[in-house]
Amino acid sequence: MKIEVELITKETIKPSSPTPHHLHHHQLSFLDQLAPHAYVPFLYFYEFNGSTNINQISNLLKTSLSKVLTQYYPFAGRVRNNLFVHCKDQGIPFSEVKVKTHLLSDVITNPCLSELHKLLPFKLDEVTETALGVQLNVFECGGIAVGLCISHRIADGLSCFTFVNNWAAASNCGPGNKNSIVGPDFSAASIFPPRNMDGYLGVPITNKHEIKTKMFVFDASKVEALRSRHEQSIKVSKTQKRPSKVEALSAFLWDIFVLSRPRERPQTLYAVVYIMDLRSRFKPPLPQHTFGNYYRAAMATPTVPTGEKHHGSVRQVMEEIEKIDNNYMRKFHEGYQEHLDFMKKRTEKAAKGELVTLTFSSVCKFPVYDADFGWGRPTWVSMTAMRISNQIVFMDTRNGDGIESYFSLKEEDMAKFEHNKEFTALLSSPIGNVKENPLARL
Repeated sequence: MKIEVELITKETIKPSSPTPHHLHHHQLSFLDQLAPHAYVPFLYFYEFNGSTNINQISNLLKTSLSKVLTQYYPFAGRVRNNLFVHCKDQGIPFSEVKVKTHLLSDVITNPCLSELHKLLPFKLDEVTETALGVQLNVFECGGIAVGLCISHRIADGLSCFTFVNNWAAASNCGPGNKNSIVGPDFSAASIFPPRNMDGYLGVPITNKHEIKTKMFVFDASKVEALRSRHEQSIKVSKTQKRPSKVEALSAFLWDIFVLSRPRERPQTLYAVVYIMDLRSRFKPPLPQHTFGNYYRAAMATPTVPTGEKHHGSVRQVMEEIEKIDNNYMRKFHEGYQEHLDFMKKRTEKAAKGELVTLTFSSVCKFPVYDADFGWGRPTWVSMTAMRISNQIVFMDTRNGDGIESYFSLKEEDMAKFEHNKEFTALLSSPIGNVKENPLARL
């Protein structure tokens, strides 16, 4: 399904009040420096009943964005040399485009992720110093999609969602709005001071033609049944935590992935990587509005499953996740060079084919659907095609009745999932069918 857009206007939005001189230098943290040099793309779709005043909506979005940028001033700056953000109110590009080819309902009921990138302000393979871009997409039906590209070098997923929710709160200041603006906490660089990153090339960004991204929706009841099977198989005691739905699903998908790999290189190491939000792992926990990259990877190398599939790997993944606690944070502070050396070796091994990883990241339970600009919750929040290979991202569906997942894999690896009967049995609809229309359940 091809999407065609026509540019209407493009302008630069700056903070409504100048950023004070002492805030012109926003220092990146060590975890910011480790983040992929890529944009995090999100699309917020909104459907309207009745006529829509697009000029009013556009002005509201721009005015409130300018207002919220006074607090989120790094977004209006420029990222310099993977060290800091120059925050001198350079501003962010704001484009307004007309979607010429489809109704909003057509796009969200039969989404083509490789086409959704046309609703974003930047090309994902052209990362610049600009930290944030916004594109307002206007559909013929009057519905809109707000597309954002946010630099991963200064913000993780939760920081992105918190920013958008605060932007929405600045737009929707009426008496019925329960959301208030909570200013960001920029203490990341004091918690994780920046380091000398010489020799570290970062997470590899794969050629866009080598990677396919597809979305699959898992049925919540089927995932819960899978979780129960895992719980019984690993004999969880009363003192042990049950595997979460995401942990159980990750282990299930890992087994499919690793069993389908060729064995012509027995020396190759296979590892499952699980991205963990660190805020809740501090004592006391850090608040959600703590801004920056606060995540770390738990990596396990489960034995290749034989016979009793899907069971051993979930326990090994859980054990690695449980190791990330306050003591881990302290050791991480003390041994940052050791961690950086590990990351360099891991990148080198992956480049040589000696290490194959499958990375899982989850934004489930994050405040994804809280962005009410004054016209209700989003109809759908989506990501688009990504360029990080061997990655699966989980997101709650709007009504919590399933888990959306975004697979970024080589085409041959994607096909092995699509042709696996156990995999397709967990989906809410058969592969090739359109996803259920979210509008039908509003």
